Amino acid sequence: MGAGGRMTEKEREKHEQEQVARATGGGAAVQRSPVEKPPFTLGQIKKAIPPHCFERSVLRSFSYVAHDLSLAAALLYLAVAVIPALPCPLRYAAWPLYWVAQGCVCTGVWVIAHECGHHAFSDHALLDDAVGLALHSALLVPYFSWKYSHRRHHTNASGRPYPRFACHFDPYGPIYGDRERAQIFVSDAWREARECIYVEPENRNRKGVFWYNSKF
Repeated sequence: MGAGGRMTEKEREKHEQEQVARATGGGAAVQRSPVEKPPFTLGQIKKAIPPHCFERSVLRSFSYVAHDLSLAAALLYLAVAVIPALPCPLRYAAWPLYWVAQGCVCTGVWVIAHECGHHAFSDHALLDDAVGLALHSALLVPYFSWKYSHRRHHTNASGRPYPRFACHFDPYGPIYGDRERAQIFVSDAWREARECIYVEPENRNRKGVFWYNSKF
């Protein structure tokens, strides 16, 4: 024991390992993650990465957007014009293949919008938010809700306590600050508008998007 009856770090680690061993019926103690300070700094790691990796190019970023949206449009054309014309057995096999392929492409679109939330798309925050809002809303993802909650996820990782329930669609939820609430309203409105577009026309015109939402 250390001074005043307090355990030292090594004694505490040994005590915890003994407790784990007893809890597991005498098995081998679980080794803790390293707690020693690493022999390098975050700044040294950053300096080891080539400078061009930190450059944000609007032209290159939009080329990725055009590439993924072109693939998604081509696959959609196949789904609308080609797959329905196939004979029955082939049609049943083609639909799952289309779902997988389109899902992979749209995941790429989602990742681009995710990078907009990290301000990695361009040097202009407003452009990042505009592109991210359009792409995420097309995938029924609330962009600003994701942007702010995901940022807090990175900040509060590694086991820090947090409230267990929070709604990403609630502008007054505990996740968001006062300056962010208006943007959460914008995300919700864009998502609702996209749902109106995706709903079958007869249901959209007759019952509205709130009927559609009640089905989920």
